[in-house]
Amino acid sequence: MADIKTSRFVLVGEKHDNPHHHQLELKLLQDIQNGSNTRVVLEMLDEQQGSNIDKLTGNSKEELIKNLLNWNDRNWPWKDYGPLINSTLANGNLLKPGNLSKPVLMQIYKNAPPNEPRLSTVEALPENIQAEILQQVYESHCQAIPLKQMGPMAQIQISRDASMAFAMSHQLASNDQAILFSGAFHVRKDSGVPLHLNMLSSEKSISIMLTEVDKGGETGKESTKADREVADYIWFTPRSEEKDYCASLRQQSSHKKIN
Repeated sequence: MADIKTSRFVLVGEKHDNPHHHQLELKLLQDIQNGSNTRVVLEMLDEQQGSNIDKLTGNSKEELIKNLLNWNDRNWPWKDYGPLINSTLANGNLLKPGNLSKPVLMQIYKNAPPNEPRLSTVEALPENIQAEILQQVYESHCQAIPLKQMGPMAQIQISRDASMAFAMSHQLASNDQAILFSGAFHVRKDSGVPLHLNMLSSEKSISIMLTEVDKGGETGKESTKADREVADYIWFTPRSEEKDYCASLRQQSSHKKIN
């Protein structure tokens, strides 16, 4: 993985509730961060939260950091992402928000992506890729919502990818490197942030996908085959827990049908 240090853009995709992934992300950041020449972009921060980032330093206390970032501990537990932010600040890296704020997301959901530079690549995404993303969003929502209703959610996914690519590349100095930490879907080379980066820059990017495996390693074997085209590196980790993420969505969908 020596090419990671020399790549202009590094994208790391996690499963949000896996503690092994957070530990590996911190180690990876500590291994490659290079002071002010490193830009760290987080999906876990939006542009509203980022308005106070300039007030933070390597000496900022934890409570001050959380207050200035208006940190959402319910969606993004500080125990998982605080170490990344602390390491970023302590090493003098440039911390950047990658996500879109709730008002912008609502605008996209109800109407369309606003005409902003950070979303300039949304419409440029080929229709076949947009169709693939629509299917991905449908699958990620456990097919609990009709496919024909998933269009706005797909636009939100695409817009988030565009926003993160812009945050990584916009006005990045010639000798600097940008690192993104986000959910695994966002770092996919065939449909995520890398496609938008390709439209914004001709420089090299590396996608690293953190992937859970079962005890027998069968999931790992299947992931290697399936993910060969979607990531440059697949980093296998233990599972965090056995959990049926679709149960609540199915229950909500069934409740709506009954009512």
